[in-house]
Amino acid sequence: MIHAYDEDFLPVIQEKVAYIFEMAVLFEKIDIDKFMNIFMKSDIVKRLEVGDSIISLGKSANELLALIIGSEPKDYDLPFSATPEYWVGYVISYIQWFYNVSYERINEVYKMSDLIKEYFPYHEMDINHMVDFFKIKLNIENKLKRKRIENNYTQKDLSLYSGIPIRTIRAYEQETLDISKACCENVYKLAKALNCNIEDLIKY
Repeated sequence: MIHAYDEDFLPVIQEKVAYIFEMAVLFEKIDIDKFMNIFMKSDIVKRLEVGDSIISLGKSANELLALIIGSEPKDYDLPFSATPEYWVGYVISYIQWFYNVSYERINEVYKMSDLIKEYFPYHEMDINHMVDFFKIKLNIENKLKRKRIENNYTQKDLSLYSGIPIRTIRAYEQETLDISKACCENVYKLAKALNCNIEDLIKY
């Protein structure tokens, strides 16, 4: 799977987006859906979506929020424990990275005012529960399986035409093996058999 940017930047961006949402809603008193609309329209967001190091490492959450809402940076007396608003920012930044989709797309399928209602019980669960939650909301399909079905191939057919073992194809489709980490030769053979580009099989 191709993620939005290098995983090394993920914890930093998650924390900053989480604090941005917390500060905007709790301290600036901006409705969470209204703030999401402001957030999505900001040039900052486009840079966060690709893991821009100047933004993710060079600016504090306070500075980023100020740029997003067009104000001077402020110091906030942040809560000691994570709030539902913090959790929303934390989740959507992970989903954006994991599925390589825009924040706008996330908001299209699930409003932030609805997401915050999922704080109980999801905030106590592993983040992968939210990955599965949004997989359904975003209608994420396995690209290899989709292309195989479009070609009216069974897994056995695809194995025959590509020379890739059926067990490997099954693992790619069930995502117990990550096709984006497969050797180039395997992905090339599958793409050739399915008459598509390699990118069609490894990008959401």
